[in-house]
Amino acid sequence: MEEKPVKRKKPSALPGILSLAAVMFILGLLGTTLLGFKSMGDHWLENSSIDIYFHDEIQETEVTKLQKDIEKKSWVSKTRFVSREQGMKEMGDKYDPDFMNYVETVTLPLSLEVYPKAQYANTEFMDQMTKMFKSQPGVEDVLFQKNWLQSMTQNIEKLQWILSGVALIFIVLSTVLINNNVRMSIFANRYTIKSMQLVGATNAFILKPFVLKSVRNSIAALPIAAICIWLLFWGLPYSGEPEFEILKEFTSHILFKDLLMVSIAIAIFGILLSTLTSLASTRKYLKLKIENLY
Repeated sequence: MEEKPVKRKKPSALPGILSLAAVMFILGLLGTTLLGFKSMGDHWLENSSIDIYFHDEIQETEVTKLQKDIEKKSWVSKTRFVSREQGMKEMGDKYDPDFMNYVETVTLPLSLEVYPKAQYANTEFMDQMTKMFKSQPGVEDVLFQKNWLQSMTQNIEKLQWILSGVALIFIVLSTVLINNNVRMSIFANRYTIKSMQLVGATNAFILKPFVLKSVRNSIAALPIAAICIWLLFWGLPYSGEPEFEILKEFTSHILFKDLLMVSIAIAIFGILLSTLTSLASTRKYLKLKIENLY
């Protein structure tokens, strides 16, 4: 009775794809977190305004004309005109009624709030603009929260250094994980590589399927990692659990174009690294003597 030949099962690509997806998920998690903190930092800095107060005799039309001129400047994010009535209403919402009874006898000045873009929100630049606004006709006083801005800038710089260090560590770890995953895959096929070489296959012919496999696995891992990131940052906030509400505020500051750029960078990094590792590992076994395969 003839024995049936034992067919070897083709190794599954799923473990390799899931490993790559896990690495891309970690990189995506880090990239999204960096974007979120940067966007929130920019949002806080852009809320630091220069407050311009005008003399009582100045007319609203003059203030609105100055407002339009200021809005044309490249460093200005937005402006806000506060009339006397609006100022009284805002003070009424902020202070108790007894204090407001006293304030009713006082005439509040017209004021203008100027909000800078994030890259200009530093104490040196704001000091220069404060001096410039003070020289404008009709301006009584110009103020900005110097201590708050200085403290916020220092805290954001510290956070950026910490996150940059964490990013570097994660990139190194991701590189090692992708490298090991691809090398293990090539190692499992070392006999196939040497057999193809012994029957006369060229190096380019041998390299091509392994490189294409690495690229396919990386492309297949991308949507898995993307779905996990989306569920974490954009799915959990709408689950109804109050502890996840903070994620909604966090992601609301992330611009789609920035998120798209980070996603493309992670995709290129994963595909390029797995391809280069596949090339290097396959070449290693092409150069290796057959007795050293065992």
